[in-house]
Amino acid sequence: MEEDLLTKFLKFMSSEISDSDLELINLGKSLGLDLVSFVDLRTSQEDSFTDEVRNRALEKMKKSKDNILNCTDSFYAGSIDFMVSDEPEGKKFFLLETNGGSHRGLSIITEKQQAFLYDGYLEAINQALKRNKRNINKMLVLVGVTVDDGLIHEKVIMIEYFRKKLKANGHSVKIFNTDNYDKNFKAEVVFLIADYRHLSTSLSFFNNWIKYRGEEVGVLIGDGITRRFKSKNFSKLIKKDFHKINSILVNPIFKVTDDKSLTYLASFLSKDILKKYNLRYLLFTKAYTEKDLIKKLIYLIKEYKKPFIIKPSGGSGGAGVIPISKDEDPLDIKNIVEESKKEFFAKFMKNRDPFPYTIQEMADFSLIDWRGGKHTFDLRIYLAQRDGEVIPIGGLARIAREEFINRKKLNKQDFVVNLSGYDGQIEVERGIGFSEKNCKLLNLTIEDFVNMFCIGCVLFTCIVKNYNKIINFSDWNKIID
Repeated sequence: MEEDLLTKFLKFMSSEISDSDLELINLGKSLGLDLVSFVDLRTSQEDSFTDEVRNRALEKMKKSKDNILNCTDSFYAGSIDFMVSDEPEGKKFFLLETNGGSHRGLSIITEKQQAFLYDGYLEAINQALKRNKRNINKMLVLVGVTVDDGLIHEKVIMIEYFRKKLKANGHSVKIFNTDNYDKNFKAEVVFLIADYRHLSTSLSFFNNWIKYRGEEVGVLIGDGITRRFKSKNFSKLIKKDFHKINSILVNPIFKVTDDKSLTYLASFLSKDILKKYNLRYLLFTKAYTEKDLIKKLIYLIKEYKKPFIIKPSGGSGGAGVIPISKDEDPLDIKNIVEESKKEFFAKFMKNRDPFPYTIQEMADFSLIDWRGGKHTFDLRIYLAQRDGEVIPIGGLARIAREEFINRKKLNKQDFVVNLSGYDGQIEVERGIGFSEKNCKLLNLTIEDFVNMFCIGCVLFTCIVKNYNKIINFSDWNKIID
């Protein structure tokens, strides 16, 4: 019987790992993965370009302290996705979504950029070590992955980075998977990697601790875990005061980053700050039921005569995201909603609810010339905490699967930019790194990148600062613009 990926992961982590072992081609061979396309995308990244953008962004935010966190246990690492629109006054950016601590695809950014990001995760681990006075023998770090994760090599890179850093600071470290976990093993930091299916039946919440089979978890990495965690007390604290949860979550603001409408609300609340960085605001609202969704869509198309996009709650990879033309026949809206739900359940089965749906205005978007045709694209910016401030790290552009043909008849494939695709295919060849050369390909200037880096920092800072107002907002009868 072929070894599963978590077994291969543990065997590899149990050996002496050299720098050459972590090179993507060699790492892929060790785990039975083909990572050639990942190497090509990483090669397109240019540290000198990204360093300049980062430094200019930090300097631009410095005067007003736009990226300073008011508490350091709320955000550790995340990302934000944009599309670009051409305006008479220049490029503007509209927000697609924010993402929390379950990063996939990080092996395509440079080692320097990875270090920035993983230091954000390390901030959480170091905070937990300082708190860990009751159990001096062990602090458990739980790392969640998808079942049969085709990007398991990225967890190797991440955990090996943690191991080297922690050992350099004098900490003993041990790594387990669920097959060989020994709860009695003594080490200051114990990493346990497990898939979400296993964790959904192995976690509990007691005395404000997340527990793995009765054992306190110091740090929990992976929004996919908390999203599936069924505990009324946990859910209550996440909404009311997540600081009372003893286990450190990366990130505890996942309820906002999971819900696109709440992300848009955060940007709305920080409008005055973000307007200087060229963020464009779009109409949006939320629908809690299918009846409400259909009713609002019919009203919006009739009232505003604009195209809209519907986005299910907690989705990923474009599952259930469907564009709706401004000329759509109201009689067809119900069929579109059914199509969206069918897509969503095909990926997540019945264990996740697509409601509430977010409805967002579709903006006019920039197109680029790529492989002989016009394509839509988005840009993902990675961010992390460093000493109480949110810093931009780097990112990539992701190009839609199919050529964009007709603005009147919207095709889902024109908008699927996620490199894992809405049907799960990994298509790294549609990504391009941040560099001076690719800046020109995307028809953007270095100042455009500076603005996007700033928007990402400001938005996560705003989510932390206004968390209670955002999470408790309930006036979804109105259209927010």
